[in-house]
Amino acid sequence: MLGSVVQGCCRMKSKPTYEQLEQRVFDLEKELACCKSRNGSDRLNQQYLGAILDNTNLPIYLKDAGYKYILINREYERLAHITCDQIQGMDDFSLFPELIAQLFRAQDEEVVRRRTLVEFEETIPLPDGVHTFLTAKFPLIDSEGRVYAVGGVCTDITGRKKAEAELKEAEEKFHGIFEHSPLGIVHIDREGVITESNARLADILGSTVEKIVGLDTLKSLKAEKMRAAVISALSGEIAHYEGNYLSVTGGVERDIRSVFSPLLSNDRSIIGVIGIFEDITRRKQAEEALRKAHDELEQRVADRTAQLDRKTKRLEETNIALKIFLEKREEDKKELEEQVMFRIEKFISPYLEKLRSICKENSQEAILKIIQANLDEITSSFAHNHKEHLSKLTPAQLQIADLIKQGQTTKEIASILNLSPATIACHRQEIRKRLSLTNKKINLQSSLATNS
Repeated sequence: MLGSVVQGCCRMKSKPTYEQLEQRVFDLEKELACCKSRNGSDRLNQQYLGAILDNTNLPIYLKDAGYKYILINREYERLAHITCDQIQGMDDFSLFPELIAQLFRAQDEEVVRRRTLVEFEETIPLPDGVHTFLTAKFPLIDSEGRVYAVGGVCTDITGRKKAEAELKEAEEKFHGIFEHSPLGIVHIDREGVITESNARLADILGSTVEKIVGLDTLKSLKAEKMRAAVISALSGEIAHYEGNYLSVTGGVERDIRSVFSPLLSNDRSIIGVIGIFEDITRRKQAEEALRKAHDELEQRVADRTAQLDRKTKRLEETNIALKIFLEKREEDKKELEEQVMFRIEKFISPYLEKLRSICKENSQEAILKIIQANLDEITSSFAHNHKEHLSKLTPAQLQIADLIKQGQTTKEIASILNLSPATIACHRQEIRKRLSLTNKKINLQSSLATNS
């Protein structure tokens, strides 16, 4: 505009015409109107720019050619706990630790040198903690091609970096588990094709990872129940398979236990399946061996039990027989004792009494005492409740019955006992009566011999 005025003054000196003056006035009015309009637009643009800077959640700053701050927006103020008025004229060395300030200065110099937008990842300690920013730094160049300012727009990627670190850690853990797991692991995409397999699965199936990857489980699996388990997992259900499996890629036969779980995206749609395989062949073999051993042990126990039952039965029978034998022996013993006692009392003691009556010499009496003492010693342990059929007889009848049993005749008995034969005959009849032999054709001697 100043050039136009000077030009106008020069023209006035050359006495311009009225038409030229009128045209010049018109041009000046038009130029003045444009200038006013441009100033208004600049003010409006500044308002728009201020609104954008103060209402964005991205920290934004501008530094002059000496790398001193010209302005910062409200988000920068909030994070740095400093106002725009306070920061003006300050550089990074006044705000940040030495190493951080040197890093920022090197970045600014690189932007000036390259004269283009450059992105940097920066980790900055701020009052509320350490933040990581992805900063886009750019140069401001005037009409003469000189860089007169450096600006920066920062995107806080602290959360994203943390998520990336956590994701990386999770991926490393997953790959560690995937590669070193004692179980076989496989990833199946939504079409049923295996996209990943660990070495353990290849080892279980007697195959290689290269042969397993790319296998279409829906078409190639021969085990119907395993294919059904994959289909169920692709439908969103956790499915299991356990049984004998013939490897498609390895040709080996294994007892397998597997679990197929669906993989879901953020929108809960199914993006694939994770399959986990365990080789239970040895366990099955051990279970079978244990079952056989258990069956054999049960059979041996049953056989041994039967053998013991037989022995127990024989022992019981032997015990019964022994008990009967002992009872019989005890009965025989008692009977023998009774007979001995009875015969001593009835057939020996009376004769000893007779001898005592006729033996008057001391030596004879001593011998009789010795005989009596020995008899007493013999019978001392015997029971004395003798119950014999001969107990019905009197002592005299017992003497006669004993002589009859020995085969003595009536006359011989009469002579031995100094009695008449008639007396002996009467005793014989009385003995038959007491032994219930009257009117029976039974020889008295034979009966006495049988029942003695």
